[in-house]
Order: sequence, then structure tokens, then C-alpha cells
Amino acid sequence: MNTLGKKLFIALFGLMAIGAIGGVMVAGYAIVIEEPVKLPGGAPTPVTAPAPASTAS
Repeated sequence: MNTLGKKLFIALFGLMAIGAIGGVMVAGYAIVIEEPVKLPGGAPTPVTAPAPASTAS
């Protein structure tokens, strides 16, 4: 492999490593901080009701 190829390989590997570290940081921020999702004032709240019991025999 020539010198230019080695330099490009090292540069691409470095960029991939930086991207992976950044992705882990963003995922960690999302997990640790856990900012609550705020619904708009006019949005109705969902109503959860239990499913009716099945009477099939």
C-alpha cells in the first residue's frame, strides 16, 4: 500500500472512531438526562381501557 493509501486509511479510521464516540455520547445523554416529552396544551390525553373479556367457548 502506498503512502497516500495509508494516510487515507488512517484518516477514515479516525473519522469512524470519532463518529462512534459521538454516537455513544448522544445515546448516553438521551438515557441519563431523560427529558420528559411535553404534549401541547390542546392535545387530548389517551384513554386506556381494559379489553373486554372473551366469551367464546
